[in-house]
Amino acid sequence: MGFQQGLSGLNSASKFLDVVGNNVANANTVGYKGSRAEFADIYANTLASTNVQVGIGGRTSNVAQQFAQGAITSTNNPLDIAIQGNGFFRMIDPAGSYSYARNGQFQLDREGYIVNNGQKLAGYIANNDNQLVTGATPQPIQIKTSNIGAQATGGSTQVNAGLRMGMNFDARSPIVNRGTGTVSLTGLVLDTAAAVASTLTYQTRVVDSAGRFHTVDVQLTKTADEVVGVSPETWSVATRLDDLGTGGTFTPTGTILQFTGGILSSGSSHNVSYKLGSPPAAYGTTPLNFTLNFAGATLGAATVAPNLTTNDTSLLNTSVAVSDSNLDSTTPANTTAAPVPASQRTYTQRVLDPDGYPVDLTITVEKIGDHQWAVGYTSVPSTTPLGANPGGPVNLAVPTIPITAGSLIFNEQGQLLSGSPLTAQYEYSAGEFMDIEINLSGLTETASAFTAGTTEARSTPSVTPSDPSSYTHSTSATVYDSQGVPHTMTMYFSKVAVNTWEVQTSFDGGEPVTQPGYVTFDAAGKMQPGGLDQFFYTSPIPSPSGAQTPLAFNTFFTGTTQFGSQFGVNELTQDGYADGSITGLSIGKDGLILGRYSNGQNRTIGQITLFNFANPQGLQPLGDNRWAESFASNQARLGTPGTSDFGVLQSGAVEDSNIDLTKELVDMITAQRSYQANAQTIRTQDQMLQTLVNLR
Repeated sequence: MGFQQGLSGLNSASKFLDVVGNNVANANTVGYKGSRAEFADIYANTLASTNVQVGIGGRTSNVAQQFAQGAITSTNNPLDIAIQGNGFFRMIDPAGSYSYARNGQFQLDREGYIVNNGQKLAGYIANNDNQLVTGATPQPIQIKTSNIGAQATGGSTQVNAGLRMGMNFDARSPIVNRGTGTVSLTGLVLDTAAAVASTLTYQTRVVDSAGRFHTVDVQLTKTADEVVGVSPETWSVATRLDDLGTGGTFTPTGTILQFTGGILSSGSSHNVSYKLGSPPAAYGTTPLNFTLNFAGATLGAATVAPNLTTNDTSLLNTSVAVSDSNLDSTTPANTTAAPVPASQRTYTQRVLDPDGYPVDLTITVEKIGDHQWAVGYTSVPSTTPLGANPGGPVNLAVPTIPITAGSLIFNEQGQLLSGSPLTAQYEYSAGEFMDIEINLSGLTETASAFTAGTTEARSTPSVTPSDPSSYTHSTSATVYDSQGVPHTMTMYFSKVAVNTWEVQTSFDGGEPVTQPGYVTFDAAGKMQPGGLDQFFYTSPIPSPSGAQTPLAFNTFFTGTTQFGSQFGVNELTQDGYADGSITGLSIGKDGLILGRYSNGQNRTIGQITLFNFANPQGLQPLGDNRWAESFASNQARLGTPGTSDFGVLQSGAVEDSNIDLTKELVDMITAQRSYQANAQTIRTQDQMLQTLVNLR
């Protein structure tokens, strides 16, 4: 009798119902993967086989898990993570054992680890430089809630770290002309007894709009004696620009001084215009216009030379700037008291004193230690006069004693940290002094040959922040010192010539400091190289809070243009920040975990990794929505979300069970019918056996 077939069918149907019941029970279990009961028939083992062999029932051959994708449901928890596609989270228990899950219901434990039911989520960890350590075995991811600390501007390891400003300068802006407007010849007395055609020459200096110095020779020539009651005494006026003592031709101004009764009656004001070339005035406006003012001039018994004064501020703002120069860091240091030529480098520049006389300024830097150079200067009258100046102040013939002015300090990258600018003082007349600002911020110190760079003299008056007419545009940026204290860096841009802008910088409201050079543009409005497209800025004010001093960083104007539209800042970034505490998290599709901090910074905390198997159905179920690696599954294969065949992550969502409840209910009915049918075969067999027993 075939009771065995019916009994095996009851067992199979019961197993089928168990599987369906388990699937239904986990229909709401996040990350659950449904199972399928798989069956096989059973035949008796014999040495012979016939085509009339009848099977002896069926059996459950396997309960196979089905790893199809479950539906994604959004949640309000940013730590909930769903996997869309292949892969498993690696979970690490307190003993360090691994398991794998698709359940992305995570939260933080008391130590800040991302956990699920006591199991820690594994991934790559970011180091102190905010870089992922991807070469190591994935570790438990910990969210540190401590403050991230502060970083000074320019203190990161990023390429082009520091301050970046991309702007547009308005090409329509008028030129801010700080040059000479008027030259006054005060106190001039002309000898009325001088013969007709006799000449007198006086000399002074003028400044163009960009601060470049020029010499002006003023020549007066007597053209007629006075005829009382008929005609005045007359003197013609001519000028000569930048003659440099070569005896060039004077240019008449077109006006005449007229004296009646010894008093100037006409010609007190003369307009002078010169077209500037390159050199010496590549940056200045052209033409150079100024006025000669003879008001108060008289006739007398003897000539009295005038006091030539200009309305510019060049006497107070003479500067010498050295740019694009490199000091060889391998230069031997001088450790003795006496100068050592092998340790020295020099720069020379001729400047003009207020009376137009030349002064040769020699700047000497001498290496005295690692990244440290002493600075000295000598200023002497030039041995080559620029022209006659009868009756003017006497130019001192005694050279100024060499003076040590300070020292330059460079960092390991060869950038100047301190020591510039410094002031040289020159006595151009008895008891009369002029200050010359020496700006050496264009120096670097690297292990390469010495380069002299460019040395230039000019007049650089500071802008007046409260007077918008003294500059064209201004903008500010917040920078941070090493303790995270914010500072305000204000830049003033003055259009001093066509396509040429001077830059001055104020730090925390201090007096604006002129940077070494100009921002220049070509005819298409694009920034020309070699200007201030990049410079190393050093704060002139020590930090009052005790932070690292000075605050120094690279400043970039990359992308700055000059077009006929309003001034605007198109890009403003810097890598410094104040201290900050964590305020939130975000998890990307690629598994990157970013922390958001109260100081506006985002910092990489880690990256969630995924694992996959050659045969996921071979994984060993552990319960709690976890599986363990087995021989059948093969070894776990590591990857990051979105790469290779790995799926992507969705934060703030979970993957639902992949159970189709409708199908399970239908399968339940099928299992019930199968169970009933198998029970009926047993009943039928029983009836047949009973009939057989009842035979007599």
